Formats: sequence, structure tokens, C-alpha cells
Amino acid sequence: MRYSPLAWLLPVLFMAGCEPFDPWFDYAPDDTRLQYIGRLDWSTKDGPTYAHSGVTVRFRCNCTGVDVAFEDLGDGGAEHTNWVNVIVDGQTKAKVELKKGRNILRGAHNLPRGEHLIELVKRTEPYAGKIHFLGVSIQGVLVDPPPWPEKRFEFIGDSITCGYGNEVDIYAPTYTEPNTGYHSKNEDISQAYGSLLGRKFNAEVVTTCISGTGVYRNLDGSTVGKAFPYLYTRYYPDEEKPVWDTSLYQPDVIVINLGNNDFNVTGPDKLPTAPDAEPFKDAYAAFVRQLREYYPRAMIVCSVGPMMNDNYPPGREHWTKMQTYVRDMVTALRDPRVHYFAYTPIVGDPYGEDWHPTNESHAKMAEEMAAFLKEKGI
Repeated sequence: MRYSPLAWLLPVLFMAGCEPFDPWFDYAPDDTRLQYIGRLDWSTKDGPTYAHSGVTVRFRCNCTGVDVAFEDLGDGGAEHTNWVNVIVDGQTKAKVELKKGRNILRGAHNLPRGEHLIELVKRTEPYAGKIHFLGVSIQGVLVDPPPWPEKRFEFIGDSITCGYGNEVDIYAPTYTEPNTGYHSKNEDISQAYGSLLGRKFNAEVVTTCISGTGVYRNLDGSTVGKAFPYLYTRYYPDEEKPVWDTSLYQPDVIVINLGNNDFNVTGPDKLPTAPDAEPFKDAYAAFVRQLREYYPRAMIVCSVGPMMNDNYPPGREHWTKMQTYVRDMVTALRDPRVHYFAYTPIVGDPYGEDWHPTNESHAKMAEEMAAFLKEKGI
């Protein structure tokens, strides 16, 4: 068994001194008993760096304690501070706030003796910043990694898919209260619909989500070179390089949830406007064809909802238009492995931050999509 001591992790040994003594061992990121899920940039020194929600370090250990080492590359503050879930045997044992710079973080201590499955999950989206993973310290030893899940899913989308604001419940008698802005501590990808579906289907899940983006135009109105399809292959949405090698992960199912921001670009009257039908459909169709080229065997679901309805803005019927646009686009593709799906709209409070789905709403989304996928033979 190979132990990889990391000299700067030695303070962990002193942190453990007040507990019943079992030896602690340090493991470097390149240890083959560590599994990685998601887009990780291995070109960075001392360990991989990543930005996307849900990137996971996964391993088994015969242990009573786990501590973790990260370098947080976010800018700090309420919006740009990363958070990580420490999940032990399927239960979240710690919600850890990273501090700017290198962090030696208490993960899970006083675990029952025996084998445990540990998952270190980036809760927060790319907007919160990058994380540089530097290794783990185990009070015990690593053992052989767990088997990989039976299926592979990918969830593509905007802030809804990231789980933006899903950790809070805001009651809104008027259209003002949920306009809170983004707070990274209130976002948990582990409770977003994609992660919930992964657990339902025993699937490995990669989430590729970028808040504020659309399939044709972003929330700020930007289009060519800025909308989600142009950013899809990036490790870091704000950086053109490095580029993700799509052959490294071949999903069985891809669920797309884009379009909400396309329909929320503010017009001259300060209200959301709908995109023109043909540019929207053309951009969406081109993106689906792009995905089909990358993933020839995947089932692709083009989903809409649940944040839109026909009540706001009054008389503009954005929800009806969006459904029509996407349904017509899917039909025109004539690809039997591409499907259309609409979630049930959220019709009342509570809401998450900025009118986003709460954990409860994400659970309902997962239930609806699970039934649909089962109908399709997944």
C-alpha cells in the first residue's frame, strides 16, 4: 500500500490529537483509489482544478475520520465562495465553506469503525469560482474504490440545473421578495433534480450548467460566442482554454434545460421579452446536432420549465411560446433519440432565491423526469 505524504498537510495530525488515536495517512490526488466524476483539469500543479457544479471526488476507506485539502480560487464574499459537501455512506455529514487560498478542512470525524463510501462534492456553480483539489487525509486507510454506477447521465442547463438558491424557502405574496441575488451558501447541486435522478437510476452524473446563459441569447442579451453552446466544451466558462475532450465521458442520457434566460431579456418597457422564433429554434437545433456528433448513442431530452408561466409578463404567453418553439424544433430534427419534455410550472411559493426552484421543487422535477425516462426504457 502506497502512502503519499504531503508535508503541508501535517497539521492534520495535530488536529486529530484530541481523538481516540488511530494513525492518519495522507493521499495525493493521483492515488488510483480515488475516483473522479466531472470535468477536471489535470494540467494544474499538485492536483486537478475544476469549476462546474457537482464535480466529485469519491473513494472508500476503512476509517474513522476524513479531512480534505483544497485551494479555493474564488474571489470570496457571498457570491464567490465555494462550498463542498462531505457525504458519508449517502448522507451529507458536513457542508464546508472554503476559505480563499489553501484549506485544510475538517471533513467527517468519529465515524463508526469499518468501511465507508466518501464523496466530496462541489456544491457551487462556476460563478462561485474554481477549486483546486490537493488530497485527503484518512484516519485509517483507503481501500479499493467502489464500482462505477450502471448508467451515465449528463444534465445541461442554466441556473435551474445548478440548483441556484435551492437551499432556502422564500414566501412571496408580491413579485419582490425572492429577488435576493445569488448567495453561494444557498446552492446545493446534491439536492438539484439532476443529482436526485442520478441516485434514482444508479447513474454517474455530470452537470454542465452556467447561470444566466441561454441556448440562443443570454440574460444580458449576448448571443454569438457567448450563449451556452459556445461555452459547452470549456472547463471554465470564462476561459477559452483548456477545452474538454468529449470522448472522455459518453452519457447514456442527456437532459437539456435551456431557454429560460432566452425569454427573460429585458425590453424597453423593463419587462422580459421573447426571442424571435426562428433564430431560437435554429440555435437550439444546431446545439442538439453538436451533441449528437459528440455522443452518437445518447438519448437527448430537450426539456422546458418549471420557472415560466403565462401570467408574467401579462399577455405575452412566454410559457406557451417556449413550449411551441422547443416542441417544433425537436419534431423538425427527425431524430428518434431526441425527445421533448415539459415540467410542471411552479405556481406558488415557496421559491428559492430569485424565483428559482426550492429543494422540494427539484424533487418534483426529478419525479416527473424519472417517470418519463422509465417510459422511454431507461
